[in-house]
Amino acid sequence: MGGVKRGVVLITVVAALVAATVYGWSDVRQARAFRRLLAEGDAALGRGQTSAAIEAFSGAVALRPQSMLPYLKRGDTYWRDGQFASAARDLARAQTLDPTAPQPLELEGDVHISRGDASGAVAPYRAYLTLDDRAPRVQYKLGVALYRSGDLTGAAEAARRALAMDVRMAEAHQLLGLTAMAQGRLDDASRSLARAMELQPASNATRSALADLYGMLGRTRDETTQREAVAALDANRPEALVSLALAHARHGRHEAAVAALDRAGERFPGSEAVANARGRVWLQLAEASGDPRAIQSALEVLAPAAAHETASSETLSLYGRALLLDGDLTPARTALLRATTQFPIDRDVFLQLSRAEARLGRREAAQIALAKHRALSAP
Repeated sequence: MGGVKRGVVLITVVAALVAATVYGWSDVRQARAFRRLLAEGDAALGRGQTSAAIEAFSGAVALRPQSMLPYLKRGDTYWRDGQFASAARDLARAQTLDPTAPQPLELEGDVHISRGDASGAVAPYRAYLTLDDRAPRVQYKLGVALYRSGDLTGAAEAARRALAMDVRMAEAHQLLGLTAMAQGRLDDASRSLARAMELQPASNATRSALADLYGMLGRTRDETTQREAVAALDANRPEALVSLALAHARHGRHEAAVAALDRAGERFPGSEAVANARGRVWLQLAEASGDPRAIQSALEVLAPAAAHETASSETLSLYGRALLLDGDLTPARTALLRATTQFPIDRDVFLQLSRAEARLGRREAAQIALAKHRALSAP
């Protein structure tokens, strides 16, 4: 009888050892698979293959749903891919799993900035700095978020904190220049932007800021030189040529503005930014001269862009403005009302809508639109 008991005990012990071995081996295999999927996701992301990276990181999430890292990596990838809602969801989960990790907070701020929600980026950047206050990069990002939210003093303070940790951060010098320029301190702006240019001579952002500064100082030749340099260096996007053209238009050089936009149109066919700039230039000429041909030119440029379902508030606002100049009041009001539903809302749309409502005899609606314009334009 004692031998039988000893046999049962032996079998139980052996079974337990076998189970532990199997479990341990399974855990090792899972850990290897988890690391392999993370490595595959990183490699795919390095090749620019965001879909493959998301698939790999999703596999890692499925293997270890309580691990913060795959959510962080997948959230980062969603952000790079422009899938902001999915990115925000994953980053929120990463924060829940590890509230002491600062990286999800930085990425959450980046997602808000990419969405055009600068105010929403302030809190996560500040939360990151609560966990790690020795991060000049995040101090600078906080400064940008504050600047875009209209807090110029806070933006300048954040830029100075960044520079206290890294005096050679060109972007922070540039941000200081922008805040000084917005506050009317043009000498300070000039010094900060000159230092930024010293540190980063190829920066188009600094050259653009210098061009804006020269424009404020009335140095039109220097402004044009900087904008032409940016257009030459940034040949892959239409914004630089658009900026050059609008500067020409502001200085009354209409033919030069049209020529720059013709170049932009040839290089970037179908660009909404180019269409808007063309429309804006023709509208400025029409309002200055009353030339009906300029109004028709504006309508010809803006009508196809405004017909798109995804037309921006700026496009619809410009189109409504052109229709108003042409005396086509009801279609103008329709376009302007549609412009008020697209975000970000063009800052002039409620002013144009107020004019349309007034000309249609809708006085109360005109007053409401004008009040909204004043609220939107308030500092």
